[in-house]
Amino acid sequence: MTIPLKIILVKPRNPDNIGAAARAMANFGLSELALVNAFDSDWQEAVNCWRREASVSAIDSMEVIDSARLYASVPEAAADCAVLFGTSSLHRLKPERDVVTLAEAPALAGEAGGKVGVLFGSEKTGLTKEDLSFCRAIINIPTREKQPSMNLGQAVAIVAYELCARGGKPAPSGRHAPDAPPAEIERVTAEICAKLKREAGPHWGGEAQARAVRRGLIDARLTKDAMNALKLLLRGRS
Repeated sequence: MTIPLKIILVKPRNPDNIGAAARAMANFGLSELALVNAFDSDWQEAVNCWRREASVSAIDSMEVIDSARLYASVPEAAADCAVLFGTSSLHRLKPERDVVTLAEAPALAGEAGGKVGVLFGSEKTGLTKEDLSFCRAIINIPTREKQPSMNLGQAVAIVAYELCARGGKPAPSGRHAPDAPPAEIERVTAEICAKLKREAGPHWGGEAQARAVRRGLIDARLTKDAMNALKLLLRGRS
């Protein structure tokens, strides 16, 4: 059994690229596509365009498009995922998360013990530091320095091949207790940040501090029981 995989496109801009990503997913038997803050006009154009083309060249990809879901944020899109990975060429930012190679990604994804979400950024800017702060690690596709960025559909195809066709396996049952899912981590991050804002006042570090809190919770790999204990502590009297 291969790892269940969800492809999440953040702020996709080009309808052709959305369609190309859907076709790449269909090539490898993937069906769960989520879009975060997609441009409404581009999304509708992608649906209309690919419906016209599906009868000729991409029948299965239309099923991916038709079942795709739209979300307002990364945590909402990843609510049913056990873990998130981001993708980046890294030529525009200094990573704040661990970077893993394509060869390492299947084994790391297999440790999640559940559905794996993979984030892809917009064609113009890629994923931001905020987007990547939700992720366990960054998957980097090695490319030439003179041409570091890839077409969205091509990037989806390569990552799908590595994680599906090469077949990372789920971790054996009982290997370790499952980590708290991304949605739960985000809820606790919000509680911690709210408490810090109240107590730190003008010394609150803003979004950079929020990202640091989120990264710390992800890296701690807290189990659900440990996360529940942390929530009790946060809600107790200071």
